[in-house]
Amino acid sequence: MKRPPIVPIVILLIASITLSHAAKPHEGQAERPNILFIVSDDHGWGDLPSNWDKTEVQLPTLDALATKGVRFPNYHTVPLCGPARACMFTGQYSTENGMWRGPGSQPFGSPDYRGIKRDVTMLSEHLAETGYNTGAFGKWHMGALEGEVPNDRGFDEFRGFLSGAHTYWIKPGRSKIMHNREPDGASEGHATELFTGWAETFIRESSAEEEPFFCYLAYNAVHGPLRIDESQPASAPEAWVNKALDRGVSFLRSDYVAILEHMDHHIGRLVDLLDELGVAENTLVVFVSDNGGCTMEEAAAGGRFPGNNGPFQGGKATTYQGGLNVPFLMNWKGRLPQGTVSDAQTMHCDIFATLLDAAGIPVPEMNGKNPVRGMSLMPHMLSAGKDTIPERSMIFELWGNIGLRKGDYKLWADVGREHSPDWAAEIAALEHTDLALFDLSKDVAEKTDLRKELPEVYASLKAELIDHFANINAEYPVPETSGPSPKEKPAATPKAPTPSSDARTPEKFFKARDRNDDGVVTLEEFIGNPKDRNVPALTKRFKQFDANGDGKLSIGELKGL
Repeated sequence: MKRPPIVPIVILLIASITLSHAAKPHEGQAERPNILFIVSDDHGWGDLPSNWDKTEVQLPTLDALATKGVRFPNYHTVPLCGPARACMFTGQYSTENGMWRGPGSQPFGSPDYRGIKRDVTMLSEHLAETGYNTGAFGKWHMGALEGEVPNDRGFDEFRGFLSGAHTYWIKPGRSKIMHNREPDGASEGHATELFTGWAETFIRESSAEEEPFFCYLAYNAVHGPLRIDESQPASAPEAWVNKALDRGVSFLRSDYVAILEHMDHHIGRLVDLLDELGVAENTLVVFVSDNGGCTMEEAAAGGRFPGNNGPFQGGKATTYQGGLNVPFLMNWKGRLPQGTVSDAQTMHCDIFATLLDAAGIPVPEMNGKNPVRGMSLMPHMLSAGKDTIPERSMIFELWGNIGLRKGDYKLWADVGREHSPDWAAEIAALEHTDLALFDLSKDVAEKTDLRKELPEVYASLKAELIDHFANINAEYPVPETSGPSPKEKPAATPKAPTPSSDARTPEKFFKARDRNDDGVVTLEEFIGNPKDRNVPALTKRFKQFDANGDGKLSIGELKGL
């Protein structure tokens, strides 16, 4: 018998060692865990009973998961559905990953394109590449164009809808439900029940195989449409609405409360399923809301719905704490210490890092051309909070509605939505705006501006905020082809040179606007192409800069000198 050649054997041995090291589970973990990642929609901080006992909502499943796991009442997100999900799936701020607001229909590569950059690797792609069975069920809202849908971004199985909102009652031939890449014209029933059933089937089938699963279950509960007056049909099943009404919940809140409680009941089905299949002790369960709840205020973002954001000001689409601070908890039976309530300041990007770490996948320092901002919460959780999370800045931006939190201090401003994602223009606006400074340890409702009382803190945080926008690599790599083929990553364009520290200064902005190089910027030059631009807001901003009222901006006026 011939001996096999030694060199190939050595190569194979080295390769197997390398691969086993790359997918090494967390210390003390017998095997890579399954991951059940559940996201609710527009679910305010105050409507998780373990956060806020003044809510009338009853969520026994989520309360039990929190009591037997780790709850983070100081978790922060970005206050809109698409950007929040993109941050969780990329580990980056929405200013960096390309999803600076909800995805649009503009073609990939166009100036107005909005979507996760193609050189950014999503959480689902990392997990799929290391052998996870991957399934997404429910709301996607991270892109509907070729190259953006779940099956293009690491998911083997997808059943749900691609857009930001959908009716709860699904009827054959009258919904936007998809199965993988094709319309699903046959499904019928309540969205919460359908999404749960599809996730259950995926978990059962995956558990019968040897590979771990990543089940992403994104409910549309409790996003509108919801009934808030008697002329509308309820979105929750009648029995659940009646339960709420019978115990004294107001009519205004009855459909909202019923939707949440119906969702909690079906999450309970999946928790029971994990026990039934004997996989609960090797399944990390994550529950989080995408952003703060809607409110009944006039012109409230997302529609006027009776969300409960607890003691916080604002709600969905605002960077007040009501839009940022939302429910978040994790549960891993037999692994995570029970009953841990962590007051650590955590954020959306940490979910990306934590799930990679739990799966034994190294957390990258960069994702595309911008840093990974998230950090793994596994050491913190496993130590019951004794392994502390270092103080860091958290930055949030939506349509010029900006927040920066560092420790107890929060910097806030609304500089106008016309600048995003022109970060140079945003910098110019920030430099000429008096931001508010709050001490959240004493003022969670953000009522008292301390800018004048704490000028050094204010100046330091404002400089840090401007520095963030000055150093974003905003490039969208464009593949050579018109779009990626299924299961194939597009080729990225050659790497652009790293921008210098002054790449996005007011000088750069001024030079770009001064089209005839005459040393001044007129209103017409300041506005640029008026198509799809907020001309009244830009005109108002121009007049604010135009200190001498001559209809022309000098570089000194732009810089406020």
